[in-house]
Amino acid sequence: MLHKEDKAPGSESLSFKDLIDLQEWQKIQDSFSAITNVGVHTLSLNGTALTSPSGEPRLCKEIIKNSVLKEKINGLCVPTFLGGRSVVDKNLSFICCAGMHSFISPISLANKVIGYIIVGPVILVMRKPKEQYLNEAEELGIELDTLWNALLEIKVISFHSVQSLVEIIKDICEYMLKLSYQSLMPKDKDLVTASPSSNKILDALLDVAFQVSGADIGSIMLVDDNRQELSIYSSKGLSEEIAKTSRVKIGQGISGMAARDNATFVIDTNKQDNRIKEYLNRPILGSSMVIPINSGDRVLGVMNLGALESSPTRFDNNNVNLINRLIGLATIAL
Repeated sequence: MLHKEDKAPGSESLSFKDLIDLQEWQKIQDSFSAITNVGVHTLSLNGTALTSPSGEPRLCKEIIKNSVLKEKINGLCVPTFLGGRSVVDKNLSFICCAGMHSFISPISLANKVIGYIIVGPVILVMRKPKEQYLNEAEELGIELDTLWNALLEIKVISFHSVQSLVEIIKDICEYMLKLSYQSLMPKDKDLVTASPSSNKILDALLDVAFQVSGADIGSIMLVDDNRQELSIYSSKGLSEEIAKTSRVKIGQGISGMAARDNATFVIDTNKQDNRIKEYLNRPILGSSMVIPINSGDRVLGVMNLGALESSPTRFDNNNVNLINRLIGLATIAL
């Protein structure tokens, strides 16, 4: 069945639902939310829900929905141009009745919007002191303690970090749309070649990896075309000179071994790994991990993440699994 709304270019009847299997997209959306601990949902052009909310916080799905004042506050979780009551600002964010921010991103195909992704709610920068939420509690018709306990479950995040979350999920979605559209309209081959900038995706990927792992320093290195060495394409906590000049031959050093063998290394001051013992010469790091970035059997590069000796963060297999899941989603767009 074809839908009249959300039309894509080249065909007056194709919609978001025609281009993406919604069950498959729901799984990706659920996985992204589970990795980042931030809610996500997808809407059509007219504001109709295309997916169930992923990671919807208890405050939204229970407390607000069961509030005696729910009719009064209804619509504050949806922007006005989609039929709600919240006003979107210049940063494409809007604030709900509990003072939390959500961010909306248009999903486009060949410069035509066919849907929206909403990321949030989140608390930007820091929570206010408990007593400063009294007005919001009264607005919701609930006890302050009830609101406060629910707010403690909401992710606190910087503006830059939430922008990275939006960037990755948007790029994944748009690239899937392009691939699907090309399969339906093979004559429009140029549509897919106009993919998002890989450096832009890598920067967003590293930002999100820092968020979910607690890393202090890190980089993403990709295998050069000649397949002989790794170069840094995105970094945080490294000097500009190091980021520009560092090269690692495949098979040499920990990153080179990870790329050659498609192997993950977790390095901790309390653990010994004879394969990499000779390379452990960075005493400022208390813990680090090197994880291959691959597509199928092909290694595209590696992600290096480190926690300083002074940091309480220590990496383990749970961190590795989380970052691997994040990498798996990002490589859809890469």
